[in-house]
Amino acid sequence: MASTLNIIDAIAQRLKGALSQFAVEYFPNKPKEYRLNHPVGALLVSYAGSRYRDPLDITYVAQERQLTVTITVVMRQLNGRGGAVEAVDAARLALLGWRPPDCKKLVVVAETYLGETAGLWQYALDMRAASVVIEDTESEGGPLLVDVDYQEGEAPEKEKP
Repeated sequence: MASTLNIIDAIAQRLKGALSQFAVEYFPNKPKEYRLNHPVGALLVSYAGSRYRDPLDITYVAQERQLTVTITVVMRQLNGRGGAVEAVDAARLALLGWRPPDCKKLVVVAETYLGETAGLWQYALDMRAASVVIEDTESEGGPLLVDVDYQEGEAPEKEKP
């Protein structure tokens, strides 16, 4: 089962491979201090959270997880080639239907205009992938299965008493 970090890393790598015309970075720890160094713009990848369904009715805890990742698009231009609108389309196209490790295919949740600050235009693209989380159990100390004998054919008849 892939960790959240494994999934975010895979999404960042997918964007880097598909959209080399933009910088692809992790969302900064201090967003107000973020400086765009790329001449065109950047795609900032971040984990937005997860929702979980009720556990499955089995002997261990297993739950469906709906993981959301946000791609924050930061561009020097709003419209036209190399603009924020084009970058949102490109990021969506690169991720929609792609399958991160141990997840179902990514789907779009929302695209939101975040505004303009100091000549930088920003949008948020929210993508969601479903996966399953399963508890990490320890062996209960019973005997290990070491040999399996499988025979093809009909099942043996039961002996009569």
